[in-house]
Amino acid sequence: MELSEAQTALCGKLNISLTSVTAGTNSLFSVSDLNDYINDGAKQAWDYKPWTFTEKTYMFIIPSNFATTDYVDYPNTFEDESAVRLAVNGVEFVKKNWADYQKWFSDYPTDASKFWTEHERFVFINANAVTAGQEADISGKLRCPVLANATDLLPFSPQLDTQENSGNVAIVHLAYAHALQSEKKKNPAAAAAVEKDALAMLGILWAPMGERKAEKAAQNRPFFNSGDMFPQNRRSPYDGNIGNFTLP
Repeated sequence: MELSEAQTALCGKLNISLTSVTAGTNSLFSVSDLNDYINDGAKQAWDYKPWTFTEKTYMFIIPSNFATTDYVDYPNTFEDESAVRLAVNGVEFVKKNWADYQKWFSDYPTDASKFWTEHERFVFINANAVTAGQEADISGKLRCPVLANATDLLPFSPQLDTQENSGNVAIVHLAYAHALQSEKKKNPAAAAAVEKDALAMLGILWAPMGERKAEKAAQNRPFFNSGDMFPQNRRSPYDGNIGNFTLP
């Protein structure tokens, strides 16, 4: 679905003519209004679930001055704190909490562990574990693109207008809800009902996708990160590793 098609569908729900809106003769809505509602709906749907099209991996080269800077700029299309994976020359690094990362290298400045972290839209990588010129890649969540041109594709048509699913219909419903609760329509009760239906539509769409994600087996990747809290057995008469939480 293209933006122009979404505009037409939204006008149908508002019982107005897109022609009158584009001509500037509609007394209530403008093209800018329609686009705002559709973009608000798109962003709401974008953030509702971890859809595949919201994920992105970027490649970059470790710069020549990395030994002294130890960071690179955060990808400007990534949402804050959304980076989940980083690898250098195909080897995955372990993400650490910012404060723990700082403390670790304060205590062990020459340590070459493959650690990284993010802070204030910077990506910090242990400079002791990389060299300039190496290829790195980072994965994270994209910001929702703004729909501005008539041919811009809605998120659930990630590549072609003819390839979409019910997610785009849900976006139009969400756009309609935003219009209903606006100062122009002032109908929050109806808006809430429409929004509920739209989110239910997205929930139905996500259900099998979520199941497929859950079926993917993790390889040496714990669900929780935890230190070894009880490195010794509780009492010497006991053998085994009772209470020993050693996780990678």
